[in-house]
Amino acid sequence: KNEPSNLYKKALPLKQVQAASRPGKEQGRSIGGHKFKVGQSLLFSPSIFEAATRKGLFRVVSLLPADGGDNQYRLKSETDGHERVVREGQLTLV
Repeated sequence: KNEPSNLYKKALPLKQVQAASRPGKEQGRSIGGHKFKVGQSLLFSPSIFEAATRKGLFRVVSLLPADGGDNQYRLKSETDGHERVVREGQLTLV
């Protein structure tokens, strides 16, 4: 019989539940690693939600941890020197 006072004994601690709910993640990076390397020139294509952002050639300055399962990069514009952080899915090798 499940008495209300005995239910807490069967419950898992919150830390165990959270740790088990994130399979395939290691220290904020996706398992596959970064596709591009520091120093490579890439074509950045903004998403439709970034209407004010322009497409262009950028050089990889540094590799950043994944966010939402997609690796990130810090890029520097080859035309005006502007830096930005972008997701791997927005980049194409030139």
